[in-house]
Amino acid sequence: MPKVNSGRIAEAQRQRVNTQKRSERYAPSTIYLQVLGSGSNGAPVALYMFTDQKRYLFNCGEGTQRIAHEHKVKLSRLDDVFITNKTWRNIGGLPGLSLTLQDVGVPKITLHGPEGLADLYNATRRFVVMENMQIAAAKCSPTEDFEDNVMTVKYVLLSPTEDTRFSDDHVTKKPKLDSTMGKEYKEFINDNTDYYKKENFSDAANKQNKLTSQAKSDPCKIINQGNEYPPGMEPEKKNQRLLEDLQMKNNCSVAFICKIKKRLGSLNLAKCVEFGVKPGPLLGKLKNGEDVVLPDGTTVLSKDVKTPDDPGPVFIVLDVPEISYLRESEFQTHFDDGSNPSESIPVLIVHFTRPRVFNDVRYQAFMSMFGPNTQHLILNENNSCLGSEAVHRTQHKLHLLDPDIFPLLNDVSIPAVCDLSPTQLEPNSYVKSNNLEELRNKIALSQFEKIIALKNICKEDYDHENECKIQQQSDNLQLISGRTLAMFYLRPKVQLDRSAELKLLIQDYIQEPINNEGFAESLDEFKQLVDDMRQSGQIRNRREYPKVIFLGTGSCIPSKTRNTSGIAVQVNENKSIILDCGEGTYGQLVRFYGPKKVNDFLRSLQAIYVSHLHADHHIGLIGLLQARRDALEELKQETALEPLLLLAPGQIISWLSLYDQQFEKIRDDFMLIPNQNLLSEKSGNGITAAMLAWLGLHEIKTCLVSHCPNAFGVALIIDENNKITYSGDTIPCKELVKIGENSTLLIHEATMEDELEDEARIKMHSTTSQAINIGRQMNAQYTVLTHFSQRYARIPRFTTDLFQDNSRVGIAFDNMQIKMSDLELLPYMYTPLKYMFAEHCADLENRAAHRAFQKERDLAKKRSASPGSPINVIRRNHSTSTQTLSNVDAHSSNATVGYSDVDIQSGFSQSRSDECTSMNCS
Repeated sequence: MPKVNSGRIAEAQRQRVNTQKRSERYAPSTIYLQVLGSGSNGAPVALYMFTDQKRYLFNCGEGTQRIAHEHKVKLSRLDDVFITNKTWRNIGGLPGLSLTLQDVGVPKITLHGPEGLADLYNATRRFVVMENMQIAAAKCSPTEDFEDNVMTVKYVLLSPTEDTRFSDDHVTKKPKLDSTMGKEYKEFINDNTDYYKKENFSDAANKQNKLTSQAKSDPCKIINQGNEYPPGMEPEKKNQRLLEDLQMKNNCSVAFICKIKKRLGSLNLAKCVEFGVKPGPLLGKLKNGEDVVLPDGTTVLSKDVKTPDDPGPVFIVLDVPEISYLRESEFQTHFDDGSNPSESIPVLIVHFTRPRVFNDVRYQAFMSMFGPNTQHLILNENNSCLGSEAVHRTQHKLHLLDPDIFPLLNDVSIPAVCDLSPTQLEPNSYVKSNNLEELRNKIALSQFEKIIALKNICKEDYDHENECKIQQQSDNLQLISGRTLAMFYLRPKVQLDRSAELKLLIQDYIQEPINNEGFAESLDEFKQLVDDMRQSGQIRNRREYPKVIFLGTGSCIPSKTRNTSGIAVQVNENKSIILDCGEGTYGQLVRFYGPKKVNDFLRSLQAIYVSHLHADHHIGLIGLLQARRDALEELKQETALEPLLLLAPGQIISWLSLYDQQFEKIRDDFMLIPNQNLLSEKSGNGITAAMLAWLGLHEIKTCLVSHCPNAFGVALIIDENNKITYSGDTIPCKELVKIGENSTLLIHEATMEDELEDEARIKMHSTTSQAINIGRQMNAQYTVLTHFSQRYARIPRFTTDLFQDNSRVGIAFDNMQIKMSDLELLPYMYTPLKYMFAEHCADLENRAAHRAFQKERDLAKKRSASPGSPINVIRRNHSTSTQTLSNVDAHSSNATVGYSDVDIQSGFSQSRSDECTSMNCS
């Protein structure tokens, strides 16, 4: 893997520290709380606190960084993260976010919350490598507050019993040493493999051959490769010591009572002049609230020449796991009972408390004690907003091509806007219109009507009017439903601001491609071609299953248009498998199916396959396991829940066992079958006939691929007519060709364009042509490309003739579903896609031309000592580049050079998201 740019990070850290020191001299003038994650089903829980100088985050659920990136929320200015309790719901976004913060030069993050929070980084140390950023854990004690120039935070430790409530050193019993997880997978539990060790191409190829030969003779050698033990210590003894060292930390929840620092009122200079105060030290005294005596003996009162001081409001962040945790006495100094001063009454209480507790009459009575002037912001499953508008923007455009392959999302939580009067529409009357505005309006109205129909179908899922409907004991409670980008100002004026909340502007989405020259004609030609193919019988076998749904098609980190890796394979109506599960995979499922129907899918989920242990391929696993458990429990079955089959590198058990021991119990939710046991060369491949029948498959095969240690490709043989092969991440690999021979569908990573082949080889990834060639070699009927670098946010760059020569290749997009009969259509989509994203295509061509110019200029410099004029060479190269730029489609001439989808203002590093240079690189 490429080396992290430590010099750049160090310089960014130095500038940040200097800026922070300058800002500490004064109290901030603007402070607000902003909802990032609403806590709804499939959305993260996250509350962002903005001030002039610093930023804070309260809870960081899985998917937080994707929402922050889309809405340009500068998480790069974070210093402190406050976590209410140690559940995946609250901490699932920390691993990915930490890698991003490290890469943009954040020197240190302090975690505030229950004891043992920092253990998350010990558990993830193999795939979340913190080399350039310090992670500190604040000691959250009732007797010791956090304080900086912005606010003072009092910690309130909530636990169900009195004897553990205030104990700083309390721990529960040690885990049993005969742990099933430790015993069953003892060969994997001590995983010391470096999954980011840099390897050159030849070394990786040699290692692949070595590992393959080892697998044939002794698969256990692969399991233990990279593991090291202290001198004199056998693996079993090290495992024993590891389990003895694991201690369950205090399972409490931490509430935060936050008091904003006082801010002095501002001087009214006109009044100072009126009272005869001259410039000098007297102005400073008046500013600080002191009365002064002028030389003529006149007394000037501070209150007469300045605005009132802002004493600083109070707000409380609260998360009560069970009603038995609630301790009213801890908050009594903030109750509106007539004895407490008004400045102690909180202006806002943020409730992360989940609905089953929030709706309890005792909790409602507790809320009413704060009085009618306290507002209550609710961030839990009572909300509905999933927080992303960009996924809808892209889907509305792609829906134009084929409404079945690109269905409108079943997330109808964001209000849709369409200012059109109803028009009588003919079926499929999208094209052949000379009036682009009329065409746009027809399409927009059609899609708007589909959304209205979806809302009627999902009426029980979303009820905006009753989004926060609860059993109230008091009519005076002021409840605020949490929706992404809602802001609550604490200074200069306490007020709620919902103006930035999300809306779907359907006409705008449609206008963008319709206005592109050539798109309407290209779309018409494509639809006519599809109609002809269906009428002629060229498209056969319209069976519903198997079906493939792409949940994430980007690499490294999530962007607003492409999430990290995730693919759902619906074998039949009742059986499904997920291939890889990057951060936010569950949220993608909720968007696609809707918050109710997603549970039907989860109950059909029989297995999750993980190709390798880079974070962007498996960090969404725990969220999926927990969501599946909830979906099964929804049926209130009396029998034990059936564990999910986890097909993954055996070394994943090290992370899962530590999470199970130190955070939440997940052991009963899965049964691990190591990918090593499924190697095609191994006899008795570790999965029984009963398991295969349970999955609805005939056979599963894996092979080692060349990417990082313990990286695998997989082939799923569904029946005699359908075989799906998935590459995971890899350079071109002969072993994959072998197990994928005669596949119906090859899903292969194509991280980079052909001109970046050298870079792809360094990072152990494939180019588009390499992926297509692998499909040819294995005689795959169709190849679908995925796992694109985030520089290809909308569409990857291909050479001009690539699709003309490959009529069996398609491009994957997030929220794209394909039946096997749909594969015939995918190659023909490339032309309308190119027109749809014309500006992005032009941008890619500009960058390619610029790279070529730079490369030739560098070569010219190297030849400067040889005969001939290098100046002439450079001039000739510049002329060539200019000509290349001029040949870009005329309709995209306004494209700008730059990473349009990786906005540096979001606080995320371009180098990480575009070049995959951080430790989260896939």
